[in-house]
Amino acid sequence: KPITEDDLFYYIYGILHSEDYRTRYANNLMKELPRIPRVATYEQFMAFVEAGQELARLHVHFEDVAPYAGVKFEYTKVGQPSYRVTQMKWGKIKGKTGNAAKDKTTLIYNDWITVKNIPLEAQEYVVNKKSALDWVVERACVSIDKASGIV
Repeated sequence: KPITEDDLFYYIYGILHSEDYRTRYANNLMKELPRIPRVATYEQFMAFVEAGQELARLHVHFEDVAPYAGVKFEYTKVGQPSYRVTQMKWGKIKGKTGNAAKDKTTLIYNDWITVKNIPLEAQEYVVNKKSALDWVVERACVSIDKASGIV
């Protein structure tokens, strides 16, 4: 049966995002480049193609997806908000310390913007043993290279 280059791309995209694949090959994926398994039937292949197409559509057109109901954006200053990020951080739970003090339902984007009521299910999307949101909070910041001083 005919397979196009696009079919192959979406098959690989679907496989790489498959929960079963990521769980089954977790040890290998931490040490080496991913290997793409073959499925037994054309119907299974096309199921991964369709899943990959839908997932790619969601990833590319994420701006068109309706916001999660209940998530609120609070603007703490009057005027046009700044979207510049120096360092994102999680909200704090009073009376707790360390990681236990992180309120993962509240994200302080910057001095202007706070995101509240983030569902805890958002933490379930994990990349290399860390939630995708944790990666963004940790990495989306201003940094200065020590050797060159470039910001």
